[in-house]
Amino acid sequence: MIVERWSKAWREVVASTIAAILAWIIAQQIFGHIHPIFASVIAIVCLAPGIPSHSKQAWSLVLGVATGMLAGEIALMLPNPVLRMGFGLFVSMMAASSFGLGPILPIQAGVSALLVLTLGPETAGYVRMTDVVIGTVVGLICGKFLPVSTKSPPVN
Repeated sequence: MIVERWSKAWREVVASTIAAILAWIIAQQIFGHIHPIFASVIAIVCLAPGIPSHSKQAWSLVLGVATGMLAGEIALMLPNPVLRMGFGLFVSMMAASSFGLGPILPIQAGVSALLVLTLGPETAGYVRMTDVVIGTVVGLICGKFLPVSTKSPPVN
């Protein structure tokens, strides 16, 4: 059973690994990001085994992060930290749910709003969005040129 699961997942694992490393290098060497963790994370999430559509996943991530960042920035204008958090999380996830593109979008929106509210827009804003775009583009390119499976590995 495990060998069968590995045989179905290994291509996407290889593509995710290569994409994560390339995204890190590009974000660090070309864009000067000291710790481009988000570039690598997004590349992995784009190409993770079992995702039915890597391109839908990738663009849902970008849209979710952008939605969450915007909601987080708006929430920063509120005076009370608890009110900020509640407003930012609720609005980001509700807005992201409006797109109807699957669960990754509101998850990313909520996480992005939370990061903006806790780390600040300097850390979780422009640099993170740049990393997200880098990770998405690298993930999509690696998914296109590396042989990834479109079939989900069995759950059992």
